[in-house]
Amino acid sequence: MSRIAILLCVLLLIAMAAQGQIQPSFFSMGAANPFDMPKVGYGTLSHPPVAWTAVEGVARGTFDFSKLDGFVRRAPRDVRNNVAYVTIVLGWTPGWAVADQTHCFRNRPEVIACTVPPDNIQDWIDFVTALVAHYDGKNFPHVRYYEIWNEASNTLFWTKGPPAMVQLAQAAYPILKSDPFAIVLTPSVVWTNGVPFMKAYLKGGGGQYADALAFHGYPSLTGPGKPLPVPLPESPNSTNAPIQDMIATFRALADANGMLGKPLVTTEGGWGTNGVSDPDMQTAWITHYEILQAGLASSNNLTFQTWYTWGQAFSGTIEDSEGAPTAAGAAYDVVRTWLVGQQVSPCTSNGNIWSCQAGGNLIVWDTSQACSAGACTTASYIPPAGYTSWTDVTGAVLPVQGSIDLGVKPVMLQP
Repeated sequence: MSRIAILLCVLLLIAMAAQGQIQPSFFSMGAANPFDMPKVGYGTLSHPPVAWTAVEGVARGTFDFSKLDGFVRRAPRDVRNNVAYVTIVLGWTPGWAVADQTHCFRNRPEVIACTVPPDNIQDWIDFVTALVAHYDGKNFPHVRYYEIWNEASNTLFWTKGPPAMVQLAQAAYPILKSDPFAIVLTPSVVWTNGVPFMKAYLKGGGGQYADALAFHGYPSLTGPGKPLPVPLPESPNSTNAPIQDMIATFRALADANGMLGKPLVTTEGGWGTNGVSDPDMQTAWITHYEILQAGLASSNNLTFQTWYTWGQAFSGTIEDSEGAPTAAGAAYDVVRTWLVGQQVSPCTSNGNIWSCQAGGNLIVWDTSQACSAGACTTASYIPPAGYTSWTDVTGAVLPVQGSIDLGVKPVMLQP
């Protein structure tokens, strides 16, 4: 790409942002394997292996960046500045840095991971310094996003409470910001205990050491003993909270506790572990999820949101056994084209009909309908006046001739 073409792309992105339009970088995708990168459109790559144990897990001062390098090198890139649009999460303390290993476990045969801070904070400082020195834009790209810790409200990752986490962020922030391209995220939190944890973290000064607030957007709990399939992401029956309520809650929490107007991001999210199995309902679920969040991007300063994950994993997989997008993955890609470059208004519901304005187009679906075993129900729907055609999630375009058959899968009405 020529310098002029790159400059024009940059100017276009700036203009889109200024007008509140959805940018390609809004669509973040998790990946489980650097050799199986997402085969759908995305602008940010999220959550490679938890960094401290991945890089320096074996012994103090023994650094192995190979696990992260594969992701960073393949992430979407601002080639002009050699910046990889990737979120690196710092995470678990290596066992060698903790004398009392009550809160430690064997993460890999050669690595012990701990959910407490290091005994000597200098170990943390040395690791963060080495991380930034490695991704300096010379031999390796700059890293755009650094997340201080993964799921700090989840005892699988952190058991020491907000004040100790603030201390780690305070030490790391100036080192990370020595890279002028780096954006530092708060520790991410999950919904369960996440709101009180983040409130205490920000009230304890954590907002001074972050450029954006991170959380994980799983509307419903999944895993052993949890009811499946999970409700649609906008559903009041979500066992955590509807995604729109999550975003509103963290926006208000940030604004009231020292991060007024600063961006929100989700670095993971989706239907969770095996949350939806029916292929048609997967299509409905992921498309609702993307559209709903795009509608809240401008009003809530939601910079990007992440689907977790593309690759062959238990959580949110949208890759088939042949390595291609599933039907849900393909529908995600279609809906992404509906949204990029558009000003998207918050979605509203009138009974069971949801509608979302995207530029001059109107996206609609019917939550009273459902799909099972390859069959989807629909109901007659009369589009508002002025729309002459409609597009479904496969990309097929049909004329509006009176009413249309509307189901749980979104369609886009066009003038």
